[in-house]
Amino acid sequence: MQYFTVNTVAEWICFLTALVCLRRDKDPVWRRFPFYLFLVCLVETGGIYMRAVLHAPNAPLYNLYMLAECFAITTFLYHLMKPYGISIWVPVVWGTVFLSAWLTESFSHQFGYYSPLTAALMSMVMVTGCLYYFFLVLRDDKYIRLSTHPPFWWVSGTLMFYFGGIATYIFFQYLLEASSAEGIRFSLRYVIFKVLNVLLYGSWTYAFICRYRQTKY
Repeated sequence: MQYFTVNTVAEWICFLTALVCLRRDKDPVWRRFPFYLFLVCLVETGGIYMRAVLHAPNAPLYNLYMLAECFAITTFLYHLMKPYGISIWVPVVWGTVFLSAWLTESFSHQFGYYSPLTAALMSMVMVTGCLYYFFLVLRDDKYIRLSTHPPFWWVSGTLMFYFGGIATYIFFQYLLEASSAEGIRFSLRYVIFKVLNVLLYGSWTYAFICRYRQTKY
């Protein structure tokens, strides 16, 4: 039962929904996204196994996973903004900056710890990208019904998750100290990320359902 957490349940539901709704999608970027979600589920389950069964630190696993996370989210976000004329050089330059930051911080920690500064940088860039997407949508004359528009819900979930991540990194020390307070079973940081994960995968799940209905009908 230790593998059934708020995170893993939300992630597996999102993955299964994507697998059903996107498996025949004509757009290859949407159709391949379940592969990333499956990796998310494997990493989360593997992290629990390393911590609870092997009693080993799982930070290196999540640090390595950050590479896949950045690639998948950047690629998808670029795909959504591509119709609005954004240049391919934007994600290329960002990918180069991210990889340089990740390697620098990982080498400084000898790949034994998570890279919080790189994660914070990634969160800021993702938030900027999501806000810019909304700006492009608002500027466009084309009518969009946001309540059933898949990209809107995908970007909304991504924005909420990474914006919350930035706030968490800013107040990291405070949250760390609060977690040691007497009578608090779970750290505030732990609870915040659980809520953010539910918002992220809940929004993505709804986006996949909207995408399925859109392509089917």
